[in-house]
Amino acid sequence: MDLNKVLKISAIAGKMILENGGETYRSEDIVARVCETHNATADCFATLSGIMVAATRGDKTLTTVIRIKVRTINLEKVHQINELARTAENYNCDEFLEELKNINRSPRYGFFLNLLAHSIAASSFAVVFGGTIKDFWGTLPIGTAVYLLSFSFSKYELNGIFVNTLGGAMSAFLAHYFFYLGFIDNIDKVIIGVLMLLVPGIALTNGIRDIVAGDYMTGMARGTEALLIATSLAVGTGVAISLILGGIF
Repeated sequence: MDLNKVLKISAIAGKMILENGGETYRSEDIVARVCETHNATADCFATLSGIMVAATRGDKTLTTVIRIKVRTINLEKVHQINELARTAENYNCDEFLEELKNINRSPRYGFFLNLLAHSIAASSFAVVFGGTIKDFWGTLPIGTAVYLLSFSFSKYELNGIFVNTLGGAMSAFLAHYFFYLGFIDNIDKVIIGVLMLLVPGIALTNGIRDIVAGDYMTGMARGTEALLIATSLAVGTGVAISLILGGIF
């Protein structure tokens, strides 16, 4: 099997893992596994912003570097790529690459299903944190609005910190507005419930898993990313509340 093709498919598989929210050690493991299946050895170094792979067979070594510019969370794709890598011996390089393309093209959950899930999740968190049934129903449209905001800006690939700042501000404004209209009983419970949609739980969890796996640089990078996102939520919400209490809105 051509070493260049082996290098290509292994690097693409590792890149897709990182792009869809997988851990760096998982990406490196898949690269090594694919190369070993095709009688090559691999040295891989993966970070949040790129992946470097060197594949060796005999006295021949090829290297590639792939820059990662966009990251999202799609654990279903991570699972599919992981399962594909475990059965790599059943495919030649061209077939394996085609399977990767099929996984990459596979649609995420539909827009309306995501919308419903975000709305119900926000309302449920509001109740879990001590809200009333009235808060549950009042949080539904606020969770919907915050999801629509995130979905709209995701098309333009804007910085997540900026989007989360706007999301925090929107949740605070709408919660106060709904309280004055009598739609909810507890402003704080509703705001917290909606903010749970934006909390970077997976980034923080993956950061801890990377650190446990010994990848301290990527773990700290993920932890810093989670901290910045949490800070942006606090800033957006705090500024909105300050403006409301100051009588500007």
